[in-house]
Amino acid sequence: MKWKLLHGLAFLLLATCLFSSCQKELSCESCIDPNQPPIALAGPDLTITLPIDSVILDGTGSTDPDGTIASYKWTKISGPVSSNILRPDSSKTLVKTLVRGVYKFELTVTDNGGLSAKDTVQVIMNDLVNHSPIANAGSDQIITLPNNTITLDGSLSTDPENNITGYVWTKISGPSSFNIANVNATQTQVTNLVEGVYQFELKVSDIGGLFSKDTMQVIVNAIQPDQCGTNRSIINAQLIPFGTLSVSRTSMTIATAGTKILFAGGDDMSNGGDGLTRVDIYDTVTHGWSTAELSVSRWSIAAVTLGNKIFFAGGHTNSGNSWDLFATVDIYDASTNTWSTAQLSERRMDVAVATVGNKVFFAGGNGGDQNFAGVLSNKVDIYDNSNNTWSTATLSEARSCISAVSAGSKIYFAGGNNIASGGYGLSCNPSNRIDIFDNATNSWSVSTMSIPLTYRAGISINNKIFLAGGENFICNPYTHNLSSNVEILDINAQTSSFACLFQPNAWPGDRYGNQQTNAVLKDNKIIFFAGEASPDKFDIYDIATQTWLIGSLSVIYSQYRVSIISINNTIYVADGGEVWKLEF
Repeated sequence: MKWKLLHGLAFLLLATCLFSSCQKELSCESCIDPNQPPIALAGPDLTITLPIDSVILDGTGSTDPDGTIASYKWTKISGPVSSNILRPDSSKTLVKTLVRGVYKFELTVTDNGGLSAKDTVQVIMNDLVNHSPIANAGSDQIITLPNNTITLDGSLSTDPENNITGYVWTKISGPSSFNIANVNATQTQVTNLVEGVYQFELKVSDIGGLFSKDTMQVIVNAIQPDQCGTNRSIINAQLIPFGTLSVSRTSMTIATAGTKILFAGGDDMSNGGDGLTRVDIYDTVTHGWSTAELSVSRWSIAAVTLGNKIFFAGGHTNSGNSWDLFATVDIYDASTNTWSTAQLSERRMDVAVATVGNKVFFAGGNGGDQNFAGVLSNKVDIYDNSNNTWSTATLSEARSCISAVSAGSKIYFAGGNNIASGGYGLSCNPSNRIDIFDNATNSWSVSTMSIPLTYRAGISINNKIFLAGGENFICNPYTHNLSSNVEILDINAQTSSFACLFQPNAWPGDRYGNQQTNAVLKDNKIIFFAGEASPDKFDIYDIATQTWLIGSLSVIYSQYRVSIISINNTIYVADGGEVWKLEF
């Protein structure tokens, strides 16, 4: 019986095991794991030095391992009262108006499951530890007249905190003649220097009021004799008779177009300065002469050629004791041998004229009413040959007797007189202003010459502009000085260099004709002919060898009333009733 009971229990145990092994395995695919909290990162601790009083708090490094961050919250938890969190609910925010002290800012980030985490960042605001700046006035300089300009450069000055706020340049010793263009600029030009030793001081200040000073020395040497004539080679020149004009006159204007050379207007000296209408025309192909007449009699006419057209603009004539001014523009078309007229916007003489592209510019001059009131003009009349239209512009400064030179796509209107006196000299006080018109951009800009001068001979060659000689005519107190200065503007490098004529000279086109033609080219040489200084000598600059020469004539001409032009490497000179060729 006992055996049977044990046997039954074993059988029951075996059945239970078999039943259990046949049950399916339980699954937890639908179970949901619990949400994990985000990780807040408030960024590294920061140290800031006043006067900077703001800082950026950046919590963009915060993350959530199993979801997304739903919100950010910045809070100041310790530190000075002064602070302003601009966007406390943004991951990244600016804090302003901080003061000296230690701040702690707490970032709380909350994820899309509602869990949150925190982190703090410390910001230390230090007082400004200010150090004096270190002034550097640049190296000492040595220049030789006629170069009378230097550049002061304080750009190497430094400040440990990079907080320089001001520069002041002062001359502390040396001759009284000088002009600092901008005493508060880091770099500035000094002009009108004369022979002697100068010292210039630079004072540099910082934001905390600390400053330091430095000085530099400028030695200005006198003109060396071999620079301006003593050791220059002399070339013998001669005036070869070429033709006789139909009417004897002086101060005429010469221009050329096509195959024609025109000798226009002029001063009839026999009648006290009355103007003439006569135009003598020479044909370089037929070698014949003919005549024509301007629409009004006048002299001191500005002339320029554009294509086949010559424009004879403005001028004056004497009428009793007054000078009658004209706005007339006589236009000669060499292709059709015809004449037409136009009018400037104002009556004036001593007009500067030049061309660029298809445009002709008539700039400045002595103006006023018909009887000449001694008023300077800033007006620029512009003729566009492409559509036969006129327009106007203005110079930055009213003045007369300007040297106008075209170079590249620009015209440079340089120097001139900027105060009208109303006397026979007409205007005085020379200007150093250069108004520049850029035809490519149809825009104007302003530059300066190294010294203020008027009556300069101007010419452009190989991207360089030569402005030679000139006059320093001051009204009060009265001074009348000629200059030997030659300023050479490199229009590509935008720099100036200097040379000098063998003696001071000027070309007073306002009183005696068109000054623009007194600098001409021949045999790759620039000829600066006539002028007030010498009736038998002139300056020559050899472009190829970059040397200066002196041309010497065996005869004496009537000096600055002469008119000159270079055509096809031949120079023509006209004075009185005669025309010559200049050869050397």
